[in-house]
Amino acid sequence: MKGSIGVRAGVVAGALLLAGAGAAKAQMPPPSEAAAVNACLCLQQGLAALSSDMNAKTQALAAIRQHLADLDNQLSQARPTVQVNNPDSVARYKALLDQRDAAYKQSTGPVVAQADQAVARYNAHVNQYNQSCANHPFDAAMMAEMQAHLSCPPLQ
Repeated sequence: MKGSIGVRAGVVAGALLLAGAGAAKAQMPPPSEAAAVNACLCLQQGLAALSSDMNAKTQALAAIRQHLADLDNQLSQARPTVQVNNPDSVARYKALLDQRDAAYKQSTGPVVAQADQAVARYNAHVNQYNQSCANHPFDAAMMAEMQAHLSCPPLQ
């Protein structure tokens, strides 16, 4: 009798452990949902990085364009005051014109392509996020847990 109680208690305890494991499994999200949450969190992280990069590149382009506009204004103001018979006056105007030409080349060079590419990458990433993640009801607690241990592939 003593042996059967021990066996019976062991069977009951084992059944309770299995039931508890089943309940714990039922609380864990399915692997596909966890993968979707991870992918969306990585997309969010990527959006932040791409937004920062895009802002830096568009600000650099805006600064170059503002410098060009400032030089254009300086040229407009200096033009009527140039004394064509004074070599120093002509040289100063030509130096300002050279600065303006260099700024113009900068404003149409690689900085434009870099800004355009940064904007295009950001917009593509936003579209991907909107298609995959926007308005998708994920469990907030699961998202917070996954965010704490997030591991994302590098941006492409």
